[in-house]
Amino acid sequence: MSLFVVALVGAVILSSGTAYAAPLASGNGFTVEADEIRSDEFRFYPSAGENDAGSTPVMVAEQRGVEIDGLRLTREQAVPMMEGTMEISFTADETVEADQQYIKLTGLHAENAKFNGQVINAQPHENPERQFVQTAGENADPEDGYLTDIEGESPGMVQEDVEIEMVYLASNEISLPGLSVDLDYNPDG
Repeated sequence: MSLFVVALVGAVILSSGTAYAAPLASGNGFTVEADEIRSDEFRFYPSAGENDAGSTPVMVAEQRGVEIDGLRLTREQAVPMMEGTMEISFTADETVEADQQYIKLTGLHAENAKFNGQVINAQPHENPERQFVQTAGENADPEDGYLTDIEGESPGMVQEDVEIEMVYLASNEISLPGLSVDLDYNPDG
């Protein structure tokens, strides 16, 4: 079933160059690598997601005005009705642009990260997703009466040489110029 979903998403992307609010993977997750990721607005908070083991803690990243250079999305999984595994990879050779993204991730590594108008807020709240929140960019909302003048400039977030382990990615609208979709089969698993 997941191969069918990946094939369907690939067909939509190849035919139109755009995907609309569709999850790109499930199960044990997938990896996104990029030379640079920029977003005008950025929000980051804890939540829950799903993987092969069931429910798992995740961090949610919500972004607006996203640009990605050097995108490579990969997923390795078993092949339906066959022995072995396959690696599915999506690469774009030009700058990827998305208006909004919602990401559930289990790990993020960046060689360098820069935030404009960053606010990290840890506070008691009955909703766990509001107990720890990081924002950057135009959506920065500092408390009144303090010396620090937070101005949310764009881009709010820039990350360089990035690797992200994700279990879910949804984009309202995304363009993938120079898209290549490759499938590598390993019969030995």
